Amino acid sequence: MWQRIQTVWLLLVGIIMIAFSMQDIAVFTLPTGNACVLDNWRIYSAVDQTTLHGTWAIGVLSLLTGCASLGLIFLFKRRLLQMRLTILTLLVIVGELIYIAWASYQFTSANGATFAIRFPLALPIICLPLLYLASRRMIYDETLIRASQRLR
Repeated sequence: MWQRIQTVWLLLVGIIMIAFSMQDIAVFTLPTGNACVLDNWRIYSAVDQTTLHGTWAIGVLSLLTGCASLGLIFLFKRRLLQMRLTILTLLVIVGELIYIAWASYQFTSANGATFAIRFPLALPIICLPLLYLASRRMIYDETLIRASQRLR
């Protein structure tokens, strides 16, 4: 299990996504000059910490994909299921990024704010090629196993 390279990729995705769930994603500047922060759970005022809009789905999806990728490591005996769930995890991260863009657009257009992203927004984007590499390696392992069984 631990000697396979996809285990490393999945472990990295799990650590990155769990770390992402605790970070600030973006900063909005309102026309009044006040700053608002988008984190994984809400959009809040940087001045008095009051919640302006709830975005808890981002945090839930971040934790879900992080825990799922850590759990996928232990499905090494069922490679086809592991491969399908890895691709599903990849699609969930893409959906999470689309939801972040949509929530940011909604808040920006409703309040006339300007939008500035922070570095942690790159973390889910970094996870996409890692999940792709893991799924490709799972496909390679499965074809190798099938070929060796055919020779028997």
